[in-house]
Amino acid sequence: MGILGFGKGKEAPVPEAPGPALEPGEADLRELARHLDEDLALLTGALKALQPGLDPPSLAQALHGLCFRPLGLAAFFLALADWEQDALHFPLYHEGGRSRPRPPRSLSASPGLTGVALQRGEPLYLRTLDEGQAFGVILSEVEKESGLVPQSWFGVPLGADPAWGPRPFGVLSFQSFQPDAFSPSRRALMEALGGVLAFALLADPALPLPGGRP
Repeated sequence: MGILGFGKGKEAPVPEAPGPALEPGEADLRELARHLDEDLALLTGALKALQPGLDPPSLAQALHGLCFRPLGLAAFFLALADWEQDALHFPLYHEGGRSRPRPPRSLSASPGLTGVALQRGEPLYLRTLDEGQAFGVILSEVEKESGLVPQSWFGVPLGADPAWGPRPFGVLSFQSFQPDAFSPSRRALMEALGGVLAFALLADPALPLPGGRP
């Protein structure tokens, strides 16, 4: 107790001294380092999760669980091509907040952006919906009904290198509601994730694929 019976008050905390001011450009370097750490975590997570022996829907779902939120995606799908039967199959198609069944469609009659990426055999990046419409984008029923249509579309062909086979056997698609959402470094990460997925799909010789094995 203090004088006159009053309790002795607690001493006011001493404020911490402010840290040293950031040098010009240091904040940008720290932000870059943070993004690189996030990208590395995604890539190492994919290497651990995408194990040969899982079927295409399970592999696609595992990759979706790793990257959908960190990449800020609006939609994500895996398409596998059956060149002999002229068909595109969709083991996983996530849009509108959940995975939805997507029936196969004709590769020649309705190629859409996926067919363009397959035919070109190289990544296809469209920054706006207008660019997508110029390339023949096909809107899903959910997109037509809701009016919520992704602006950015990036498709990574799987097995595009001649060492894998004569033609790509699938496409991994990343989409965002934001225009021009994917930077060059982010697209490079997506290509790497596609490569990990392609390896997992082809590493197990017993794993059936819609169009056979390249």
